[in-house]
Amino acid sequence: MRRAKKRDKKFLGNSDKILLVVENSEKLFFQGYFNHFIEDNYSIRVAVKSSGSGDKCEITNFKKMSRKIESFLIKDMYKAVFLMIDLDSKCFYSERNHNCLVELKKEYFPKYNIDKALRDRFYLFVICNEIESWFLTINKNKKHTNNPTENHKKEMMNFLNVRNEKEIVEKMLAELKKGSISLDFSKNTSLQYFIKKLKEFNNK
Repeated sequence: MRRAKKRDKKFLGNSDKILLVVENSEKLFFQGYFNHFIEDNYSIRVAVKSSGSGDKCEITNFKKMSRKIESFLIKDMYKAVFLMIDLDSKCFYSERNHNCLVELKKEYFPKYNIDKALRDRFYLFVICNEIESWFLTINKNKKHTNNPTENHKKEMMNFLNVRNEKEIVEKMLAELKKGSISLDFSKNTSLQYFIKKLKEFNNK
């Protein structure tokens, strides 16, 4: 009986959390900063998981990801699941033929075969270019970071004087924790919209 109570308590602990399923390289940013930021500033509790193991991105493995999402909602009892993908992601198994996040979402959302009773707790969120466009809001000299034609990753490497994506996240986390830099939501409509959708699902 005692074990069952502990198990129930563990599962109930997820019922007020929104789960973010992200590209593997982005997990560190959410775990190391964003989860705490969003709870401290908006009282929204989120958890984060990589889409696959190791360096393998499973976001566009539609059958496998659909089963995972249903398990997160039923077995793990998360309040909602946000599946996040960059418009310029490397997770696509086949070549994309569009550059518009609305078109991508319209094409991809139906491919996640989620049970009808669970669909209102699942949200596919497409970032306008790459998550580095969110990161770039730390640059006080840059007014907007939504331009899909810009190479945000290269800009971030130059701005932080680092060599690769891993170093971008590591240096960003270190500076964010020190308080020497901060994200500026007003510079990125994708980041603003993400917060808005989190609020909506949190209030359901």
